[in-house]
Amino acid sequence: MLRKKAIVLSISIVLLCLCTLGITLGYLTKTMFGKKEVSVVTGTLKVDFEDSNFLSLDNATPMSDRKGQELEPYTFTITNTGNITAYYQIGFEEDPGNTLNTRYVKMRMIGDNGYDSDIMSRDNFQEILLNEQALEVNETVTYQLWLWLDEDADNSVQGTIYQSKVVVNAQSSPYENRYCYENGFTNLNDCMLVMEKESGSVEEAKEMIASKGTPDFSKIAPEVSYQEVTTNMNNENGVITTTQHFTLGKGYTFDESTGMFTLTDYHNNPLTEEYLDYYTCGSTAGTTTTCSIMYQIKEFTTTTDSSGNITYRVTKAVRHTMEESETSVANSGLYAAVDDNGTSYYYRGAVKNNYVSFAGYIWRIIRINGDGSIRMIYSGTSPSATGSETSIGSSAYNSKYWDPTYIGYKYSENFSLHENENAAISYTNFQENTNYYFGEGYAFDENSKTFHLTGNTIQGKWSEVGEEAISSYPYTCFSTSSTGTCNIILQVTRYTNAYTAVAKPISYSSIDYNSILQNTTDSTIKDKIDAWYAENLLSKTDEEGNKWSSYLSDEVFCNDRSLHSGSGYLVSPITYFSAYNRLANEKNPTLKCIQDSDRFTVDSENGNGELDYPIGLITIDEVSMAGGVYSTINTRYYLYTEQSYWTLSPCCFNSTYMYGNAWRVLSTGYLHPWSNTAASLGIRPVINLRPDVQITSGDGSAAHPFVVTYN
Repeated sequence: MLRKKAIVLSISIVLLCLCTLGITLGYLTKTMFGKKEVSVVTGTLKVDFEDSNFLSLDNATPMSDRKGQELEPYTFTITNTGNITAYYQIGFEEDPGNTLNTRYVKMRMIGDNGYDSDIMSRDNFQEILLNEQALEVNETVTYQLWLWLDEDADNSVQGTIYQSKVVVNAQSSPYENRYCYENGFTNLNDCMLVMEKESGSVEEAKEMIASKGTPDFSKIAPEVSYQEVTTNMNNENGVITTTQHFTLGKGYTFDESTGMFTLTDYHNNPLTEEYLDYYTCGSTAGTTTTCSIMYQIKEFTTTTDSSGNITYRVTKAVRHTMEESETSVANSGLYAAVDDNGTSYYYRGAVKNNYVSFAGYIWRIIRINGDGSIRMIYSGTSPSATGSETSIGSSAYNSKYWDPTYIGYKYSENFSLHENENAAISYTNFQENTNYYFGEGYAFDENSKTFHLTGNTIQGKWSEVGEEAISSYPYTCFSTSSTGTCNIILQVTRYTNAYTAVAKPISYSSIDYNSILQNTTDSTIKDKIDAWYAENLLSKTDEEGNKWSSYLSDEVFCNDRSLHSGSGYLVSPITYFSAYNRLANEKNPTLKCIQDSDRFTVDSENGNGELDYPIGLITIDEVSMAGGVYSTINTRYYLYTEQSYWTLSPCCFNSTYMYGNAWRVLSTGYLHPWSNTAASLGIRPVINLRPDVQITSGDGSAAHPFVVTYN
């Protein structure tokens, strides 16, 4: 490997203490090159540099992330020596004379306060590495910073230089975007609107937002495109190695929208000379032809051990990877759409200014409703929360699942026996290698509301006893017990294959479509949400003694059970509710709620009056408008949390498996309709703030969420 010219990092600390409580303004810029412990004191902060603040990558060569983190870290400690809380940021200030491409500068910073930047490229952030942190009186925090050259650095870094300063800014009050305060926009929804482009008036802001038009909901937001990057690789131990056969392609395609490579004209064969200049994902699986890293084979070696096992080592290759070429910020922010109360303004894309701190929790604003109230979704106890921390727990949508009525946020078990009305289906919800019981007849138990087999029975795998079952023992629960019960029993009529049976369902289920719209029983998830509300919002107060619940507005939560196709109440054929067609097929979300029975509210004036408390769930339409798309990964929009969580929107009743489905947001950020209502997923409650809430502090950023009160 060609040695690279020495790359030296010159470290300076810039401290800015702006203290508005009568403490003297202090400002210091100093560059130090000592080899002993050095301290800097300015205003209320003291910064200590342990051992040395001079960092040199002398005769630096590219190295792996593991080796980079084995280097001696640059360490500094910040102490608040004053008598008030200090707020600080840590950032980088680049030397304008730098010539090294910063994508090759790798780094990681860890603090003993729990902060971990994780491994990143210098390109991963702008000036600020660590956003505002609070440091209490006499509190100390120590940071360790590692810096190294990426192992992928090529010959282009030869002769280049990189110099930078670590910049620490501190002041005695939180950093805020002062635009709303300085221009008199203290109402929360007014501030949200004018902050979009720092408009001079609310009406001007509304006109500007309306001029954006309607986004393309078939595409995620923010939109990202990728470009291909190639690197020459040379490793005698093997750039990639296998003892099996690579999948080898004569060519490949590159998808700029996903950053993925796909092999074309491929084979899963031994690596021989005829495959030089072919491409591979490095996989030995014949079905793995799509990948994020592609190799073009230039040279290889083979070795054979005493047992005759061959090892293939690709020693020279051109590695094809991807990098982000453009992120569209134009499609992130506020957009306008009509809801049942007027014009709604909703957030879309990688939104950074919709955080609210309310009742001891962090919320993300979804939209301004048509009546001026503000809808927001639970996001944990910290702006940095991810995964399960962004939900109040997990739950089934409904623990019952075997009837279309159970896709209701509330439901009604107005059932009757259906022995002939259900259509024959292809049933696949069983295991092909499991022994099941089949019986001559069946009976329905009025007390337990379940079915069981009667008469003589046989047992065996479907592939082995299927024909006999069809002719003489046609009834089954696909149970491994002869006395097993089920909510739906099947009359098998035709053998398809080892894991599919054509069968006619016999069910005790809803009497008609209207019956599934009657709201008499709370769903499992509603019980969970109501209990959380009663404990955390209904019974607790703010500092002035106002109940948190008094901040809230009674708005519609739409559990849209309107029909697209199917009966809506029989278990077969499949029933599709309207949200499936809107989001899976047409990509056309709406903020309107079609049926009165689905408009869940506390008061009956604006809805069905069936809620106990003004709290619910987000709809799949709102997630779509925020930037999610059916079956498309999106890890950048503000509703992505790394956890799967429920929405309020029904999908369908799946006749193939005999269970109801509701929409969820997957842990990859994409929208998924086929979620069994009995599955346990995250719960992210949604509430609505009154239109008259006023901002008392904050600018909506993660560092300074909005804090509100009301007149």
